[in-house]
Amino acid sequence: MNRRDAIRTAAAAAAAVAASIATGAAPVLAATDPQPLRRGGSSAQPSSGQPVPARPAAAQPATEILVRGGRVVNADGGVFADVRIVGERITEVGPGLTAGPDARVVDAAGHLVMPGGIDPHAHLQGSFADDLTTGTSAAVAGGITTVGTFAYAEDDESPVEAMDRWLAEVPRMAVGDVFFHASSWPPTPELAAMMPSLAARGQPSHKIFMTRGDFGTHRRALIDVLDAARDAGVVTLMHCEDGAILNAALTRLRDEGRTSLAYYAESRPEVAEIAATQDAVALCAHTGAPMHFVHLSSARTLDAARDPAFGALPITIETRPLYLYFTEEWLRGPDGPLYIGQPPLRSAADVEAMWQGLRDGRVDMLATDHAPWTRAQKMDPELNVGRLRPGVSDLRFVRPVLFSEGVRRGRISAERYVEVTSTAAAKAFGLYPDRGVIREGSFGDVMILDPDLAHVVDATDDPSNSDYTPFQGWALTGWPAMTIRRGEVVYEEGRVVGRAGSGRPAVRSPWGG
Repeated sequence: MNRRDAIRTAAAAAAAVAASIATGAAPVLAATDPQPLRRGGSSAQPSSGQPVPARPAAAQPATEILVRGGRVVNADGGVFADVRIVGERITEVGPGLTAGPDARVVDAAGHLVMPGGIDPHAHLQGSFADDLTTGTSAAVAGGITTVGTFAYAEDDESPVEAMDRWLAEVPRMAVGDVFFHASSWPPTPELAAMMPSLAARGQPSHKIFMTRGDFGTHRRALIDVLDAARDAGVVTLMHCEDGAILNAALTRLRDEGRTSLAYYAESRPEVAEIAATQDAVALCAHTGAPMHFVHLSSARTLDAARDPAFGALPITIETRPLYLYFTEEWLRGPDGPLYIGQPPLRSAADVEAMWQGLRDGRVDMLATDHAPWTRAQKMDPELNVGRLRPGVSDLRFVRPVLFSEGVRRGRISAERYVEVTSTAAAKAFGLYPDRGVIREGSFGDVMILDPDLAHVVDATDDPSNSDYTPFQGWALTGWPAMTIRRGEVVYEEGRVVGRAGSGRPAVRSPWGG
């Protein structure tokens, strides 16, 4: 059997397992010993990034978990209720439920019981510090049960072959569940013809980088790809920064001898993001292709994305933690390279615009764009405005930081918090109602959060291979106590207890309007 045949065989096996999960037929993979949640710390040490080894089959407890006495919070409201999970699915939500004879009963009194988080935008491959194991370990430690990342192709692979290869890796490496976005350039008739194959694999999304210098050259061919994506129900992720403007800005800085990272913000001006966003909106209006705009950063860009002249368009928008908590001043300090992302940090007014967008719904969701590097890699003195390591590690901290800074400070409601960290992504990417909601029939993906637990952020808490966090030392109120992924406890008492290989591909439905 050659390499590609082996990949296809493994991918088919992974897809079969994922499909059985989608129908509720897959067996329970693991669980943990019954014990109540505890407030405060415990003697258990935080995970080093590697999940604990699988226990022998004889040590696995029963397949029922009853989460008792918490406040269940969905995007459409909250209620005090118990949640019964049998196997991998929620079978009952209501008050005063009676546990089965072998059930693990989790005392969630005083806690919030929320859908597991869904982060549709993370980088768990290539030159980044995390892989599917450490990245999804960081995710479940932060209450995220499903992560979207990218099926980047090797030189000799088509996007579909790359998708098969990455799908086969999930049941070998992942702790959380994973879905993938394809990515390919340039747009060709062959790429357009592959859109139904992506949808058939339950991975109906692909990404376009408008930052490419030859983007304009391939504009007409891209329209054909967008038409094909629309017809197949494939969502197109758009990185909206205009490549020509970026190239001109970089050339000017080089000509002036201003190439250190101190000039990074000037190398990617806001107008590049605005122009590309306007272009993407026009392409969406022309083709009707569903789009998702990644890491939107500024007030004027948001206005461009929601231009009322075009009416309602099939566009969803994410922002990221960097644009909620940090302003451009952070780039000017001695640790400025640690805060570099694409696009750059913006003004205080733009930060407030992102919060307002989360409140009023113009921004649909918060996604991490988790791009993990080590501190040494980010602070490398050889880096410059043309050679970057953009992005930060934040899968572990995105949900607790947003709860503390958003819900506890009265910026957003608990229901809106669930919407922007779980439900909106589930709906946008074909996962709802299997995920993104706590109700009968949905997967048993649950974050149990102690809303009053104080916790100081420390990078050593993070299972990610990144060794720093922009939130270092932040004092938070509200912290995940337990994460349940498809009926299996994968995080509790400060430790990742799920095993590598227990994650599965998250099968998605095509976009349906």
